Parts: sequence; structure tokens; C-alpha cells
Amino acid sequence: MSTRIENLIDKTLKEIWKNEIKSDYDDGWLLKQDTLKNSLYHHLRTRLGKVFDENNIRIFTEFTDDAFDGKNFRPDIVITEMDFNRKSEYFGHDVKRCLAVIELKYKNNSTPAKVIYGDYDKLHKYVDKLKLKCKLYMATIWEHEDDATSWEPEDSDGAKNVLTELNASHENGQMRFYVYEHKEKENNYDKI
Repeated sequence: MSTRIENLIDKTLKEIWKNEIKSDYDDGWLLKQDTLKNSLYHHLRTRLGKVFDENNIRIFTEFTDDAFDGKNFRPDIVITEMDFNRKSEYFGHDVKRCLAVIELKYKNNSTPAKVIYGDYDKLHKYVDKLKLKCKLYMATIWEHEDDATSWEPEDSDGAKNVLTELNASHENGQMRFYVYEHKEKENNYDKI
């Protein structure tokens, strides 16, 4: 699988967050985490369905197979490269490798930040315990007045070049959607 496709997935996820997810939120289509998950899944399939079909890539929600099997982890969304020539005991085909893991949170303004940090702990465990070598995304809508910032510390070595945060929070009463990439560069924010 080429880096080109992984980069396309990364670019598309960021665009979907800033455009389609923002629009779905503004138009009242999102209500809590499951509708956020459904919306993200829909937009990924709509935008990348042909590329995914051509490259044996699939999107699964609440994924418990492969590296996650028996580990008490269930990522919200996993994008995988499949091997349709090998059978799996789970669902008929084998996962060749994970390309991206996405955790989602959608919380109202009375939710404490520690509830959101729980999914960041899961992302760390994916790397530390499961040794995943793929891009990780944390998509968070927090209906709270907040500065445009990252949830994960900016100097976190474990997040650099692995974690991308897709964030939304209120600024002066307006919901804004922005991306924070944990990379080794000065300005990691891409706000709209």
C-alpha cells in the first residue's frame, strides 16, 4: 500500500472535518457521538469509495478484530487494508493492516474535560500495548467555550507524526472546527 493512499486518507479526513462535519453540525444533523460517527463514515465512503474499492480498503466501526481481538479495545472507526484472498474466522476475510484508527467524542458544555481525555489514554495504549503503526485521529466536538488548542501536550513525543486531532469548540459563541497535527514544526494549527 502506497504512502500516497495513506496521505490521501489523511488529507480527506481533515477536509471532511473542516467542511462536511462542520456543515452537518451547523445544519443540525449531529446529535451526540453516534451521529458524528455515522456522518464521518458516510463522508469517507462518499469521497473515497472508488479508491477504497480499487485498493481493498474498508472502513469498520466499533472494530474488535485483528490487533484489537481480546484486548478490551474497540476503536470507533478503523480504516484497514484487506486481504480478500485469505479467510478469517471473524468475517470471511483477513485484515492485512490498519491504515488509520479514529476515536470520537461529542460532548456538551457541562462535560468535564477528563471524560474526553479517556480516549487519549486509549490512543496511547494502541501504540504502547498493541504496537500499532498507523495514523491515529481523535475527533472531538466539545460544545464548550475553549481556546483553539490541542488536547494532547504539544511536546508529546509519542504523538509526533502519529496523532492528528480534529477538534471543535466554541469561540465567542460560534462553533469552530480546526485540525491540530502533532508534527515537528512551528504552527500545527489549521483553523477555519
